[in-house]
Amino acid sequence: MILLTATSYSQSTIEIQRLSEPIIFDGKVDESAWNKINPYMMVQYEPVFLGEMSEKTEVRTAYDDQYLYVSAKLFTSDPSTITANSLYRDRYSGDDVFAVVLDPFNDDQNGLRFFTNPAGTRFDQSIANDANRTGGSRPINDSWDTHWDVETTQNNEGWYVEMRIPFSSIGFQSNEGVAEMGLIVYRWLSKHNERHIFPEIPPNWDEANIKPSKAQDITLNNVDAPKPVYFTPYVLGGFLQQNTNTLNESGTAYVYDEDIKRELGFDIKYNVTNNLTLDLTANTDFAQVENDEQRLNLTRFSIFFPEKRQFFQQRSGLFDFNFGDTRLFYSRKIGLDNRGRPVRIYGGARLTGRVGDLDVGFLNLQTESSPNLPSENFGVLRLKQGVLNPSSYAGGIVTSRIGADGKSNVVLGLDTDLNLFADDYLTLRISQSHDSGVPESSRNNFSDNSIFRLSWERRASTGFLYQFYVNRSGQYFDPGIGFYRTRNTSDYFYNLDYGWRPGANSIFSKHSVSIESENILENDSYDLRSRSTSFRWSSRFKNSSFIWSSINYKQEHLLPTEAFNLAGKIFVPVADYEFFDGFIMYSTPRTNKLMSRFTLQLGELFDGTRTQIKIDPRFVANLHLELSGSYQLTMLRFPDIDGREQTDYNAHVGSLKGQFAFNKKISSSVFVQYSNVAELVGANYRFRYNFREGQDLWIVFDQTINTVLEGSSFNNVELPRNQSRSILIKYTHTFKM
Repeated sequence: MILLTATSYSQSTIEIQRLSEPIIFDGKVDESAWNKINPYMMVQYEPVFLGEMSEKTEVRTAYDDQYLYVSAKLFTSDPSTITANSLYRDRYSGDDVFAVVLDPFNDDQNGLRFFTNPAGTRFDQSIANDANRTGGSRPINDSWDTHWDVETTQNNEGWYVEMRIPFSSIGFQSNEGVAEMGLIVYRWLSKHNERHIFPEIPPNWDEANIKPSKAQDITLNNVDAPKPVYFTPYVLGGFLQQNTNTLNESGTAYVYDEDIKRELGFDIKYNVTNNLTLDLTANTDFAQVENDEQRLNLTRFSIFFPEKRQFFQQRSGLFDFNFGDTRLFYSRKIGLDNRGRPVRIYGGARLTGRVGDLDVGFLNLQTESSPNLPSENFGVLRLKQGVLNPSSYAGGIVTSRIGADGKSNVVLGLDTDLNLFADDYLTLRISQSHDSGVPESSRNNFSDNSIFRLSWERRASTGFLYQFYVNRSGQYFDPGIGFYRTRNTSDYFYNLDYGWRPGANSIFSKHSVSIESENILENDSYDLRSRSTSFRWSSRFKNSSFIWSSINYKQEHLLPTEAFNLAGKIFVPVADYEFFDGFIMYSTPRTNKLMSRFTLQLGELFDGTRTQIKIDPRFVANLHLELSGSYQLTMLRFPDIDGREQTDYNAHVGSLKGQFAFNKKISSSVFVQYSNVAELVGANYRFRYNFREGQDLWIVFDQTINTVLEGSSFNNVELPRNQSRSILIKYTHTFKM
């Protein structure tokens, strides 16, 4: 029998003081009410843990019936070093930072981060899985937004912050009027590459400064958050034009679909209790969402793109149920067809929150029919129950996809994540799908319709680290609203890692060396499908730059049905392949006005070679303007063999992004992309006027241009220059009731 225990770096619980008198919310932090509250004892987190702090920092918290208040006096001996680079919400650009991390349910797993820069720009994110990157899922959600306010000021002694966070925006559990949460506050000094933090959390884990499990326990007495209803209607109008890639009756020109958009819809948010939030939506629209970035796919599998649509951000980490690359819920399957084109969402509901030790997530949406999909209903129910200790849970999930054409897919899953001792975790997940498309004789065969994962890992960033896992998926397993790359395989993986922090006088803050290996076998024959082994070294400098390198060996066995065209150009026949390559990446300090990331990958690829060079520069011109870009050149060289018509190809993928903020309310951005593989140039322009929180005017222009007309003809008719074009104007207004 294993005794399960949990560790915590929180000190004894701190009782937060209720404000004795009102404060003027102006960012000056000069009221007597603040002076009656003792500041937290900050320590240096990095570059040297518990080292001497170069500046003095005072942070205080308080509350009243509606808000949690946080104030900070961020003294700076040389005010010219105070750095503010962005007025654009949620676009961090190497600024000085003051941040607050809350664990509203005090569950040691989920958190909210609110931070600002000296210009008073707001940044907010949600945190899942105790900030651990498990199963390939990123725990930080940059697209999450909520209602809150911040004011900042500066003088010759430093800069000052006042935050006001509504209780209705964070949710919490209250027991007889007492709410218990977790709290972390920190300051980042860009010019010093220095971070001050409370409580005293050692940097022994990745993202340790935002881990809910290491937060200071705090209590607030006699609080009962108001339960307002936020009603947000929108009106949208515009014009869309799309090439159908079909010819007119005379066969002389391509036909366009043209549509005048006139849309109305709304969202409703209501806190059913302090810890349960209900969201309703009708005729859901995502016109203002930024386009996906172009990527070059050099595999025979699909690429995973992140979710950016705001409706799917609330407690998104709760719905995560993954087996590595396979996910039971992938929200981009809702409201988008198989080609990534929008499908109308008639409406639906979502309920998220926590009841006692039980996390609850429910989602149900109905979509309109589209040219290649029927009208469908999508449903998800996710439950996670805390067990044994604060860092462990057992849970389950049910997903459903039911079409108006009679097709259906239902997936059931059970999982547990157990903190056995210290930083060691045992994870078990199992799931079975029931799909109407599977032959009836095989539909109830558990082995053929299921997936299984068993993992043991040590979640830390220093010392000896390891991860071992086994995955097995059946030949008919199909997560109808999920994502997968392979099935009917067994996957065996291990990673051995050692991380250490050099001494205080070193230019480095951390080193890591690791070896990992993965073997993917065919289930029935146990024939090898894929094998990879990598040796990796990474080093992070105290100035926030880093270098990362690896040497990789890979074997690939292509099944009789898996011949494919690499980048759509070079034929890769069915065969067994083995190849080596190397990879190195260097990133300059993010605090620089001009920074960049350089990447080089070269070596063998299947039976040819690949040389890939990539540069990602960013230039912060001033507080209002930021320019960034990316360019990747991939040179593919392959031998001349039967069936291969093209042996050499240079793939170019590039982008340019510009962000201009007139002030914190008016901003615009342009995003231009080019890919000679897709033979397209795409441009996305967005203008936003944020009158106040919840009241926005958006103007969005999109255009896609064909770059190759000759040689891409259909029935001897050249492609038109314009592939698609749209201009949309959207206005939203939130009413608080």
